[in-house]
Amino acid sequence: MSEVRFGPYRVVETLGSGALSTIYKAVQEPLGRVVALKALKTGISPTSSFGEQLDREAKILRDLAHPNVVLLLDRWSTGRPFLVLEHVDGPSVQQVLAKKRVLPVEAALAIAISVCSGLEHVHERGVVHRDVKPSNLLLSTTGAVKLIDFGIAQRARTTSVSDAFVTEGITPSGRMAPEPVKDAFGTPAYMSPEQILGDFVDGRSDLFSLGVVLYQMLSGSRPFETPGSSGGSSRPPPRDAKSTTQRIRRDAPPPLRDRAPHVPRGVDRIVMRLLEKAPRDRYASAGDVLERLSRELRALTREDPTAAVRALLVETKFITGEKRALDAAPRLHGGMNVVRALAGHAAVLVAFGIGVLAIESGSSARDGRSAGAAPLELVPEQAGGLRVLASPWAHVKVDGQQVETTPFARAIPLTAGKHFVTLMHPDAPPVERDVVIAPNEIVTLDVTMMIGGDDAGVDAAPSARGRER
Repeated sequence: MSEVRFGPYRVVETLGSGALSTIYKAVQEPLGRVVALKALKTGISPTSSFGEQLDREAKILRDLAHPNVVLLLDRWSTGRPFLVLEHVDGPSVQQVLAKKRVLPVEAALAIAISVCSGLEHVHERGVVHRDVKPSNLLLSTTGAVKLIDFGIAQRARTTSVSDAFVTEGITPSGRMAPEPVKDAFGTPAYMSPEQILGDFVDGRSDLFSLGVVLYQMLSGSRPFETPGSSGGSSRPPPRDAKSTTQRIRRDAPPPLRDRAPHVPRGVDRIVMRLLEKAPRDRYASAGDVLERLSRELRALTREDPTAAVRALLVETKFITGEKRALDAAPRLHGGMNVVRALAGHAAVLVAFGIGVLAIESGSSARDGRSAGAAPLELVPEQAGGLRVLASPWAHVKVDGQQVETTPFARAIPLTAGKHFVTLMHPDAPPVERDVVIAPNEIVTLDVTMMIGGDDAGVDAAPSARGRER
């Protein structure tokens, strides 16, 4: 079979295929960076309305930058059009539900919290996703959750973009967008009543869809279907006098605790309010839901939400080879294991940022220390943190150990004290910095890599050590 290439991107495998596009896993050469390509299918003309849909998706994604929203890295319009997206090294929620029909409460809340955080960012920029469903929520092996597929998203019209979608959402200026578009695109089982009717939708429609997903994760069935007819089952749904869309429009959903008595009452109230028929009866914003779900999760555990997602992936065997470390770790409320520390193996996954923590053998000397002599603690006591911003991007080493590649959103958890940080880019001199971390403090290192230059990278701001507590 001949090699498939898209410009500098070499296709490794096909991840999925839809009616309009195909998703590939690819390697960007010569950088060696793994990415996801979303390419228009060969039989579809780039100038058709379907081809324009891919272009609209790129225009929406270019304005979004959030750790819970898939990142657009590039867009190619010559030849066969395609988008270059960050690659997420884990399953979708749909794939997890196919293995485990009912998720632990902590894991379901952690996923929903991340989705709310992403939706808050999306809605603040005047965009409505319109297709929030399990297959569009990807779980990274780091514990991150990514909202993907903005193919049918709407955005507020601006004076400079004549072909943009219009929605009755909140624009970046805080005003309501005029002249909303009416249509009923989406996935019926997760659509809000107003979306089914082709009525005007805003961010509260996405919140209804999130309510359906959360109900399904907690109970094993969608609220407007007979239990057992959803959640990854291969069996066809039973015959019913009413369709799912009719139920969504007309019927009250069964109380969540009727199907999932183990769910806390506070969580039940949140989910049922998300499923209200009228948008005005739901929560006003994703931020409101985020705050309430976070409070419910804190009542169950004080662990970071990413730990609950990772524990779920270990339980469902999407992460393997860590059983010994998990068995030795403390347990969350409800019996879930979380990772507290990992031994110094050749390569281990970690629960922060985006990507893989590779513990390197060997050492280098700095101030009399042997960097890399001991692995970084995953969740050190009284942890501080290091947030790295590097333009355009860089590999990050801490105390001689390869940790991350920017961009990544979460701070690297570090013990209090002095650490030696090295930033590396193949086309720039390395940048070396000493940072001092205080307990429960986050230090930000903001650096511009000198691409093609002979000098070390320079700080992008007068102070590269902004502190947060």
